[in-house]
Amino acid sequence: MKTFATLKEIILLLELHKLHPFKNQTRPLDKKSKVWLLYRGIAEHKYQTDEEAFQALYGEELHRASYRKLKNDLQAKLLDSVLSLNFSGTNYTDFQKAYYETHKEWVTIRYLIGHNVNTAGMILANKLLRLADKFDFTLLCLDISSYMRIQYSLRDSNDKRFISANESFNHYFEIYEKECLAEELYTSLIALTVNKRASNKKVNIIANEHFSKIWPLMQQFQSYRLQMNGFMIGLIKYSTENDFSSGLELCDKAIEFFSTRPYQAKVPLQIFYYQNVIFHLQLKQADKADYAINKCIELLEPGTFNWFKFYELYLTLLIHKEDYEGAGKILNEALTNTRFEFLPDNAKELWLIYGSYMNYLNLIGVGSQSDISKFRLAKFINEVPIFSKDKSGMNIAIIIIKYLYLLLEKKYSKIIDDVESIDQYCYRHLRGPGTRKSFVFIKLLLLIPNCNFDKDQIIIKAQSYLWELRISKTVVVDQMHEIEIVPYERLWGFALNSIFPPETVA
Repeated sequence: MKTFATLKEIILLLELHKLHPFKNQTRPLDKKSKVWLLYRGIAEHKYQTDEEAFQALYGEELHRASYRKLKNDLQAKLLDSVLSLNFSGTNYTDFQKAYYETHKEWVTIRYLIGHNVNTAGMILANKLLRLADKFDFTLLCLDISSYMRIQYSLRDSNDKRFISANESFNHYFEIYEKECLAEELYTSLIALTVNKRASNKKVNIIANEHFSKIWPLMQQFQSYRLQMNGFMIGLIKYSTENDFSSGLELCDKAIEFFSTRPYQAKVPLQIFYYQNVIFHLQLKQADKADYAINKCIELLEPGTFNWFKFYELYLTLLIHKEDYEGAGKILNEALTNTRFEFLPDNAKELWLIYGSYMNYLNLIGVGSQSDISKFRLAKFINEVPIFSKDKSGMNIAIIIIKYLYLLLEKKYSKIIDDVESIDQYCYRHLRGPGTRKSFVFIKLLLLIPNCNFDKDQIIIKAQSYLWELRISKTVVVDQMHEIEIVPYERLWGFALNSIFPPETVA
């Protein structure tokens, strides 16, 4: 199954680049061959699964081994074509183009020198070193300067050039060491946050230690890789402190650094503009995020993983700004993108959760009224098994939307039946500071059945919960900007209006 998914992904890449893997072959193309039929079947979306392709091409179980060999043959042919991809198009930044071209050129130079074409090889190597230095390809610079000092010491015996090459090597080696340190500090920190292996307090303590080590080096070395990992450590430091204002300042410093490089540093700019939007959202400054949003749209290529991640955030931001029509368009654009099927399952589930909230907004009359999908609550619950297990994370959003649908459909007996289990869920999984806001909101929702659906009692008892919601800070590291898809105070108003006439709710 994985092989088939790999074929689909590579074929889509080649199709996007208009690269035909069966052109320029020595023998005439046999359009009846199974390898061609498999390629075209996948490219034209005739085969969506392994089983469909197998049944169309073979159909008998005894040919399973032949089908596996066919897939391997096609994969080998496709991978050969990948090396012919042209990165000179406008979709690639100068940094991306340089990365691919310099590494391809270095292989060519090594090939020339390996075949004793030394003079031409060393001239090209010197030129390549200058280009690699411009684009902060430290490891490539280190490799080139290492090879050059060997050549100038053993083959050419040129003392002056050897000394220069040796100094270059030591220079890049020092930078590379610092880059590796920054990467080690960042990745060790990230490892603690995966599956919540460490508390936010512990992560913050370590982030502060790491940032104090790396910040002085960031002032000394203007290296892409060092700066990137250093700024990411800083983001974790401020996020785990809920210091969103300082986080914004750090984002501005990162954006300033990467904006002034002698090339377009697209990926880091995407990351720090994206984080800029998150911090504005946390500070309830959605209107101040417009510039960062426009920069993200400008920098991101539709269909990439980062594009989908940004659109998740953008959709949430539009909902918080009450631009439900815009949010509906974003949702539809994401769900209909040809790359959606290649997203990891958890990313797909997240979009289904967003869809459930947008459908709810449509049903209560405040959404865009676009026909996003034929939503069925039971079907939706079955389609999000990953996040249903994320008890202190996105499962919160699932429980809330399920409850809101039951209210809207006036299934009060079902709500009453679920009160005890939801209450236990709150006390088991939502007692930490990172989930306090969700704890308060769910307890607020439970007031409705606990007050026997009596409007006056509900409104009176809700005041203390609403006050806490208003003063609560959201927590970045606990997915709060994802979980609170619609502001909780607004959802509370929608919940009341779905059971009581709006004019009767104070």
